[in-house]
Amino acid sequence: MTENAGKSDAKSPKRDKIVIDTLPPRSGSCAFHNFIYGVLALVGGLYVAYIIDKNAFQQYCNKVKYLGYVNDFFEVVEEFSPFHQFLQTEEEFIESLKQKDGKQKSSGIKIFTKDELAKYDGSDKSKGLYLALLGQVYDVSKGKEYYGPGGGYAFFSGKDGSRAFVTGQFDEAGLTDDVSGLSSGDYLGLKEWEEFYKKDYTRVGVLAGRFYDSNGDVTEDWKKLQASISDALKDREKEDVEKKVFPPCNVEWSKEKGSRYWCTKKSGGIARKWIGVPRRLFYPGREERCACVRDSGAPSTDPSSRSDTGDLENPHLKEYQGCDSKSFECWTKDD
Repeated sequence: MTENAGKSDAKSPKRDKIVIDTLPPRSGSCAFHNFIYGVLALVGGLYVAYIIDKNAFQQYCNKVKYLGYVNDFFEVVEEFSPFHQFLQTEEEFIESLKQKDGKQKSSGIKIFTKDELAKYDGSDKSKGLYLALLGQVYDVSKGKEYYGPGGGYAFFSGKDGSRAFVTGQFDEAGLTDDVSGLSSGDYLGLKEWEEFYKKDYTRVGVLAGRFYDSNGDVTEDWKKLQASISDALKDREKEDVEKKVFPPCNVEWSKEKGSRYWCTKKSGGIARKWIGVPRRLFYPGREERCACVRDSGAPSTDPSSRSDTGDLENPHLKEYQGCDSKSFECWTKDD
């Protein structure tokens, strides 16, 4: 080997080195990455559609299975993400802060205004299907065949029409949350409706106005309502006791014979061992009714008495004119 050849070999060290490529995989070479990029692109496209028209997007999600979860996710993003604030004007941003402060108080419960609740009437561009009863807002979407447009109870949607639930007055004047001045039976009816909605539907918030204030706290009207319901329950308990002592008579009427009142061991739905005789029962401030009265044994008010006339001596009772006082039935001709 010559000297020049040795030098030439010394200047060619690359033959003995291993070259390692440290660059990341080229785009499109990893199936997993492509899948992730596709999912992100799809979510991004859906989010853009959500931002452009939220009502239309929500309506579409309600029609397509599983997309409702996507809408719920975007609502959470809108609620907590600061990025969408850059798309708002200064006035819109300030207003959103006011709404958030006023509507998410009282242990996080949502506070609806009447205008906001009206947007949940189930129509094409509505935000959902809600109704309010006694200030409580319920999601009745699963009953859309009843509460949605064209349904038999559609007039209750998007508002608090509590009074109409017991009065049956379904016009604009009757569909109100003013439940003052109702009868005991009506307050019991409202209580039953409230129990029904709590059991069958989901409560989503309260309505600011008559029964709850803007912070979600109860108002004086709510306290008055609870007192009225409590009084109605007490009245029912008294009536139940009264009906056990004075069970209602069986009643029928015909044009030829007039009214017939008669007693059996199950008249008035009260099962007992005695039949009794029909009497007119009077209580102050209440309508007269026919009662079957026990006519033997000690009076109910004094079980230790030796009297054997039952409850016939009660001062709230009167005989029917023209009827046998000892008979289990009585016919009266209407005037």
